[in-house]
Amino acid sequence: MPDPHRAEGLVVTIMTAMPVNAEPRSVERIYSRAAILAIEERFIADDGRVAFDLMRRAGGAAHRVMLEQFSDASHVQVLCGSGNNAGDGYVLAALAHAQSGSLGRRVEVLRIGRLPKPGETAWDAYEMALKAGVAIVDCEGAQSLELGADLLVDALLGTGVTGEPRPAFAAAIQAINARAAPVLSLDLPSGMNPDTGSSTGALVEADVTVSFIGAKRGTATGSGKAATGTLVVDRLGLADSDFEGHRGHAQLAWHHVKSRLPEIRIDAHKNRFGHLLVIGGDLGMGGAAIMAAQSALRVGAGLVTLVTRPEHVSATLSRCPEVMALGVDKGIDKLFRVLKQKQLDAVVIGPGLGLSDWGKAMLREAGEFDLPMLADGDALTLLGTNSRKQQASRPRNPSIITPHPGEASSLLGCSLQTVNEDRFNAAFRLAEETGAVSLLKGAGSLIATPTGSESDVSLCAEGNPGMATAGTGDVLAGMIGGLLVQGMTAEDATVCGACLHAAAGDRAVRDLGRRSLNASDLIDQVPELLRVLD
Repeated sequence: MPDPHRAEGLVVTIMTAMPVNAEPRSVERIYSRAAILAIEERFIADDGRVAFDLMRRAGGAAHRVMLEQFSDASHVQVLCGSGNNAGDGYVLAALAHAQSGSLGRRVEVLRIGRLPKPGETAWDAYEMALKAGVAIVDCEGAQSLELGADLLVDALLGTGVTGEPRPAFAAAIQAINARAAPVLSLDLPSGMNPDTGSSTGALVEADVTVSFIGAKRGTATGSGKAATGTLVVDRLGLADSDFEGHRGHAQLAWHHVKSRLPEIRIDAHKNRFGHLLVIGGDLGMGGAAIMAAQSALRVGAGLVTLVTRPEHVSATLSRCPEVMALGVDKGIDKLFRVLKQKQLDAVVIGPGLGLSDWGKAMLREAGEFDLPMLADGDALTLLGTNSRKQQASRPRNPSIITPHPGEASSLLGCSLQTVNEDRFNAAFRLAEETGAVSLLKGAGSLIATPTGSESDVSLCAEGNPGMATAGTGDVLAGMIGGLLVQGMTAEDATVCGACLHAAAGDRAVRDLGRRSLNASDLIDQVPELLRVLD
């Protein structure tokens, strides 16, 4: 069985129900509710099959996942609601019951809400379960809901329910979450908004979710990703042509994007790989800027200059002697006049910058460079504050921003809750309002461009909870900056940097575990990830 503490990472597997000899495919797209509905309706119309045929495929796919992921379950309770999601559950129950004798497994359905009506697709599935001999218990709510199985199947609410669950369903969801038994959710965890991953009330916390036709975008990011657990996607036999006109959102991983990195020519020299200026490291926060500088060198930047507090120069040279470290306390404007005479290619500002007058002066001077600029951390907080005050002296907009949700709320002038309730929209608004390529960090980091629409927002599909530790964002900023100076576009540098950073985190967590992972461990993983390209 899966880890009883639930798999928090998004592990996507494709299975194809028809044709049976089809090869598994990697998932590269996630879809809105409207897109999935349109694809499903067109398939039913074009194929000439009734909707129940597709429901049977969904129930069959869910049954296969149950057998693969929960083979030891001896007692299965399938909680069914009233709609098509319940129909998928009835089909699963019928198939599982048919094998119950040979496997020594007990299967029963616990029904919440009304029965399907004759003529509805779910009615045929309900009759299928009855004819198979499945025990169906009518439950008015959690008061009569006796959960005693070692596997709970969540078929309560599907993609058609986007608001707060009704009281009976909310009570059932709470009862599911209170049990220690693992949970298999059908299509998406009940209570989840399929487009945002958020919930307005109770939300099932699944161990495994099997999603039909395509992955719903709400399962891929933020709290929705955590509630989904391990995600398995089954296309139910649909072909690529059935998805025409519905591109969905790209799910990117390191193996998708590493080919975008610049080639290393045989006549290469350091100036060809760019010169990055990293600015940050106020008193007590020097490590952030040092890690950003070191990360930039590790991804291939030819030269890196770090401007930081004088107190951090010796530590920089001790940790990474390849960095050209300049300490400045007073006379910041004079130092920057000198720097403007140098051949620089991009600026990263924000790691450990702080919010004091020193950090504000650094941001003001950095804004005078006519160079691509990545703003991270405290630089974003300062930019958000300046934006709200509408100061005439606000520095120019950066080319790339890498906010976490708190910094995003500052930039957008909205609450943290607003950002987390719809991360796709927040990422799109960040790019639209700042004019920068925007990387909204978090579980399922999102990348948006100022020239794209919300449907063009892409997602980094790798990464893990162990990366939620101090300094990993500084490492990410350095990686993106180091790629940017090598001649990559802001979008390509952001996409490649995000995916490389996530892949490094996944490699590190395999060796160290989630609790012991440190930001600098990611830097150590980069050489092996890049070596294969050479």
